[in-house]
Amino acid sequence: MRRYRVRFGRKTVKPFKKADIDNMIMICKKRRDQAIEDKNKEQAYLWDRNYFLLHLGRNLAFRIEDLLQLKVGANFKNGSIYAREFKTDKEQSFELNPKLVKDLEDYINRNKLSEDEYLFKSRKGINKPPTRQRAWQIIKQLADEVKVNYVVGTHSLRKYFARTYYEKTGDLIGLCELLNHSDPKVTLLYICWEDNDKNEKRKGFYID
Repeated sequence: MRRYRVRFGRKTVKPFKKADIDNMIMICKKRRDQAIEDKNKEQAYLWDRNYFLLHLGRNLAFRIEDLLQLKVGANFKNGSIYAREFKTDKEQSFELNPKLVKDLEDYINRNKLSEDEYLFKSRKGINKPPTRQRAWQIIKQLADEVKVNYVVGTHSLRKYFARTYYEKTGDLIGLCELLNHSDPKVTLLYICWEDNDKNEKRKGFYID
C-alpha cells in the first residue's frame, strides 16, 4: 500500500500562532535572565540560544537543518546572509532586515562568539551545533509548556514566517518563490490556508 507521509505530514504540521511563539520566546528570555542572575553561564547561554533559534527561525523561513548549520563568519556579512540549503543545494543570499541585523549582532556579542563558531552551539563537544532531534525536543517542550493544542514540528517556525508573510503582503507568487515551491497551490497548502481564512479575507474586503 502506497503512503504519502511527507505530503500528509506537511498538511498536518501547523504554523505557530503568534501568541504561542511569543510566549515560547518569553519563557526563554526569562530563564536566560534568571540564569544570568544566578551566575550560571552555561544555562544563560543555552536559554539565549533557544530564544534566538526561535527568533531567527521565525524571521528567515529556513529549514531547521539549515538554521543549525549557520556560522558567524561564514554565513553573515555586511548585513546579509549567505547559505546553501541542505535539502536542495540551492544558494540563499539576501539582505537582512536592519532590526534583525541588530538582534543578530547583539546575540553574537552577548555570547562572545567568534567568526569560526556555529551560531547555535551544543553543550556536547566543542563548537558543534545541536542535532535536528535536539532542536525538535526544544521546540516541542516549549510548545507543550505554553499549551499549544495543535500539531507542531520543526517546520512550524518556517510555516509561521510563510503564513505571516502572506497575511501581511498578500504576495503569494513571491512567497512561492521564496520557499522554492513549484506551484502557489503548494504554498497555500503549506501554510495551512483554508476556506475559513479565504472567507475572512473576503468579509474584510470593502471598496469605499
